[in-house]
Amino acid sequence: MEHTAIDTPPIDFSALRAPVRGWVHPEPAVALLEDDTDLREELLFGLERMGFQVWGASSATEFYRTLTTRACHVAIIDVGLPGEDGFSVASRLRAISPVGIIMLTARGHLEDRVRGLQGGADAYMVKPADLRELAAVLLGVMRRLWLYAGQLPAATQVNIGAEWTLEARERVLVAPRGAWRLRLTGSEYAFIDYMLRHFGQVVSRADVASAIDPGYRPDYDLHRIDMLVSRLRRKAEAAGIDLPLRAIRGKGYAFGPT
Repeated sequence: MEHTAIDTPPIDFSALRAPVRGWVHPEPAVALLEDDTDLREELLFGLERMGFQVWGASSATEFYRTLTTRACHVAIIDVGLPGEDGFSVASRLRAISPVGIIMLTARGHLEDRVRGLQGGADAYMVKPADLRELAAVLLGVMRRLWLYAGQLPAATQVNIGAEWTLEARERVLVAPRGAWRLRLTGSEYAFIDYMLRHFGQVVSRADVASAIDPGYRPDYDLHRIDMLVSRLRRKAEAAGIDLPLRAIRGKGYAFGPT
């Protein structure tokens, strides 16, 4: 990444501000997910000098956590991250919000570019990229958002857990933006309801059992919870659904990002 920000004049965002519902900051808010500390700081510094409202995160976990308190209208995402990779983050973000997504990564193979764009990215850039080019791509994505302003999130933050819906009468789990629907049994519904109320948290099998099974006792067989989860996963897989339900070794289960 070349050091060009100091010699680059600030960007005039005035043409983007007024028509776009939901942009409550003076400039559109940009999130940068990059695990390389030096590169992240360099990009943050350069984009801020150009006038962008930008914040950074070094991992998917930090990114999700910050999304609950800070605005994001365009996300710049690296692929090679610790833990959950950038492709997964982009797909998850696209499922819950119409924000702009730019992949910025060293992975430049055709298969990677196609995967990123099909997974929801608006643009795919290969490192090293000039800061001026990144800024130009950012503006291009913002202009497209401006053209479709009615699709922008109206809130200043993304409430990830609230995007999931449970329909009590039919016992159906509805994915963000209605991407898919999964009919549940009574025990599955109780389990998912508990997990959504603890979205992004790791919960123990004992806590789950005591909350959803009226017959819970100190000698309760916790393998019944494992069997419930296993059946639910198989049902989702048979329906072609990627359920964000994970087993955390030695701790329990989590629904959504932890």
